Amino acid sequence: MPCPKTKIKKLISMDQISFKILVVEDEEPIRKLLKMELENEGFIVELASNGAEGLERVKSFNPDLIVCDVMMPVMDGFTMQERLNQDARFKDIPLIFLTAKSDKKDIRYGKSLGAEDYITKPFEFEDLLVSINSKLKKNIERKRIFNERLDEIRKSILYALPHEFKNPLSTIDGFLSLLLDKQYEKSETEQEEFLRYIKQSSDRLYRLVMNFLKFSELEITESDENKIQEIRKIRNENWEIEFETIMNDLSENLNYKINYNIEGINNPCPFDYNSLNIILTELINNAIKFSPEDRIDINVYAKATTTFFELIVEDKGNGIPEEEIEKILEPFYQYKRKYYEQQGAGLGLAIVNKLVTIFNGKLTIESKVDIGTKVKIFVPLMEIFN
Repeated sequence: MPCPKTKIKKLISMDQISFKILVVEDEEPIRKLLKMELENEGFIVELASNGAEGLERVKSFNPDLIVCDVMMPVMDGFTMQERLNQDARFKDIPLIFLTAKSDKKDIRYGKSLGAEDYITKPFEFEDLLVSINSKLKKNIERKRIFNERLDEIRKSILYALPHEFKNPLSTIDGFLSLLLDKQYEKSETEQEEFLRYIKQSSDRLYRLVMNFLKFSELEITESDENKIQEIRKIRNENWEIEFETIMNDLSENLNYKINYNIEGINNPCPFDYNSLNIILTELINNAIKFSPEDRIDINVYAKATTTFFELIVEDKGNGIPEEEIEKILEPFYQYKRKYYEQQGAGLGLAIVNKLVTIFNGKLTIESKVDIGTKVKIFVPLMEIFN
């Protein structure tokens, strides 16, 4: 059976990659020894003596993995990991903690911050190599899956966007040409019908553009920790009236009866009116879109308590295969675009998911083919400190 060192060398030569590792350690002898041993294994190594210095090295070095001590001057390892988690560029870098603290509470806390492993001092270098090898392999697989999904998104964009812009523009152009054609005699009823088609197509284009703008806005918000903290302080006391207004407007505009039930109207909702409107509109539109005409049965439940807010949108439509559920939350991905006529660029659910995440919530989907789909949003209401 090959030793851990052989495994590491084989991984590097196989993929022809020189992995970059950042070592953050305040004890100079350990720091230098780790650098020497890791470089002997073929790694490119940078050093930092504390968390603050480590953050600067991460920005300039962009490591594939971080080996970090916990107890350090200036900034400890836990604080450094918290700062990394706040930056979308670096939050997914695998991190292994090295520490003399073997208390289970500290280990749980380190892992809750996203640390991939927790090795207590003193340790065998071979044990560290095994951990590094495992985390790098895991990260390579994660990137492979990410790139595959990115390719799917690119294909979806190339297929969907030209279609989404071309169809309504062609409709507008065609009916405007008829309206402007003086040789073509048009009754007043025909003119009104042409104008109605033009309005529908312009509305479709407007929704498409607004979704792009909203998605871009949320992308920017995600990287602004201060703005996120302000958003998470929102407590909407008037949500009952707003909720009912949105539901009634949707029922009227979509020409379908939507059943809804709300509980806890005396407790606040974490979503402001605009966010609540976007979430309900996108989820209900999707529920109708993927339901056969004879099975359009949409039920919406909302519940507010002093500690959480929950929203459920349930339908009895076509359902989604389990392997597709995670994909449909990604931007520009559309389930069976080639087989279903779908107006939109595949941004609706991605926007809802980003909104829910920004509000510190979680969106989950349960679905069975030919039975229906349930979308659940859960947002814990944390105590607000001014």
